[in-house]
Amino acid sequence: MVYILLSVTLMGLDYRGRYVEQARQAMGLLVEPVLLIIEAPYALSIRALEQFRDRHQLQSERDEFERLLRESRARLLLLQEIERENAQLRDLLGASEALAVDFQPVELRHLDLNPYSHRVMIGHGRQHGLQAGQPVIDAQGVMGQLDEVRLRSATVVLISDPDHALPVKVARTGLRTIAYGSGRSDELRLTDLPMNVDLEPGDQLLTSGLGGRFPPGLPVAMVSEINRPAGQAFALALARPAAELAGARHLLVLRSGLDLLEGPIEPAGEQGLPDPNEQAGQASATSDSTEQEEDE
Repeated sequence: MVYILLSVTLMGLDYRGRYVEQARQAMGLLVEPVLLIIEAPYALSIRALEQFRDRHQLQSERDEFERLLRESRARLLLLQEIERENAQLRDLLGASEALAVDFQPVELRHLDLNPYSHRVMIGHGRQHGLQAGQPVIDAQGVMGQLDEVRLRSATVVLISDPDHALPVKVARTGLRTIAYGSGRSDELRLTDLPMNVDLEPGDQLLTSGLGGRFPPGLPVAMVSEINRPAGQAFALALARPAAELAGARHLLVLRSGLDLLEGPIEPAGEQGLPDPNEQAGQASATSDSTEQEEDE
């Protein structure tokens, strides 16, 4: 009974004064340095191992980047040689120079919530030199083209939009056709194909350059399925877009010399063009000088 009364008394005092908790805290302050000293070798070994692992990973990544850099430089040399040969061939054929393409980086602002329309908005517009119809790509392939261009923003219609059609060609065979949007971000449709068309799953679709909007050779999609229904006159092919239509955030707008041809044509003599009267005066002066040389 004495021990029971003593226990009840101590429990009551501890409940009111928190003596045991204070003693536990004091003991914790005394024991904590000992625990840190005991755990120090293990913590130091783990930290050294992580640093060694990070150093080894950084060295591996550096070696890989150096290898990629060397390969990129070698490919650049080959491309420069091909460019020189192309310039020589153009000189021999008397062809015009290729149009220089400029890239305008843009960032996605928000999506169109309409489920029947695949459109996105970017934070650049006429103030940044953008015009309707310019192609839009990401790091993987074609995204779409500019539809409505405002002062500081613009709307991009994606290639998956049901109202969008893009001239493409098959990289393997050179077959030209049109890829239509299906209303799904992971699918394009190639309709009106002959039943005996030479097309296989895995064929890559590139821009054909027809239409004057998209430069040729840009990745568009990869053929995933071909249907040749019995009793039908045409085959149907499905393709998966190369670009991240549903997840891309940073895009590129292509600007080329074709944009310069879309402006209004002004009368002669207002844009540095020769005026007909001036041409007549130059022609008469030339004839006079020619007659004077013949007399001499």
